[in-house]
Amino acid sequence: MNKFMELKWLEDFVCVAQQGHFARAADARRITQSALSRRVKSLEEWVGVTLLDRTQHPIRLTAAGREFYGAAQDIIRQSYDARSTSEELTQGIRDAVTVSSLHTLALYFVPSMLAELQRKLGPFEVSVVAETRTVDEYLVALAENRSDFFVSYSRGGLSAAADSGAFESKLIGRDQIRPFIHNNAPDLDLDARRGLPIPYLAYSGTTLMSQLVRGIISNAPFQNRLNVRYRASLAESIRTAASFGMGLCWLPDSTFAWRGETNKLRLIESRWQTEVSIRIYKSRNNLRPIVQAIWDSLETL
Repeated sequence: MNKFMELKWLEDFVCVAQQGHFARAADARRITQSALSRRVKSLEEWVGVTLLDRTQHPIRLTAAGREFYGAAQDIIRQSYDARSTSEELTQGIRDAVTVSSLHTLALYFVPSMLAELQRKLGPFEVSVVAETRTVDEYLVALAENRSDFFVSYSRGGLSAAADSGAFESKLIGRDQIRPFIHNNAPDLDLDARRGLPIPYLAYSGTTLMSQLVRGIISNAPFQNRLNVRYRASLAESIRTAASFGMGLCWLPDSTFAWRGETNKLRLIESRWQTEVSIRIYKSRNNLRPIVQAIWDSLETL
């Protein structure tokens, strides 16, 4: 028998007990179902008794499991309380936070949000991480406490993990994603099914911006006329290509707030645009005082 017990085994066991289902608990814990099952089995071997009745649907606690459940919750809570207390002993650790963000939002929206928070709370050290990652990768960083917050555009079905109960979120802003083209380009009728090919600047397939724009144009009459001339993962790169006259693109209005003007681009007035929400996410297990102070100070729209 393993002589050592890991805290994550207790968290896994409590999650299964609360969800009543291994698959849902695995989603909430951001691990595979087989890994979760192995870890719960390891805990049962360490305790020496069966804690879950797997013959029941939903899964139920055994008599020993009901007795152990409260103790497991106490151990988890005490562990995080002890960690929070230790963090408070060091000012630098207590006041340093990490905010992960979509790159587009990190240019203007996130700095403006943080400036307002520092006016409310006083100075605190913050690191902004804006890398080309998937939404799920950002959420894993939250779950593992490698990041304190994640700022993202939000839409229906953003991520199964985002709705798993492991995270909480607040609506903190809105943005518009609309079509733009170079000022000198000829007019485009985006309601015309037929016509000349349209040079198009596309987002890379794995990015959230790519998903959002695909949602806008998926049923558009001009879709078959689009001729991809340029592809990039960052809205700023797409915008720069458009400013050189390379083609039609969809951009968030926040990119113009950053630059202060539309420069060489003009908006194409059409129905092929969308409003998106901006949400901030944090792990429910992140109990650091500075994180909670920031969370409480965020104004929900």
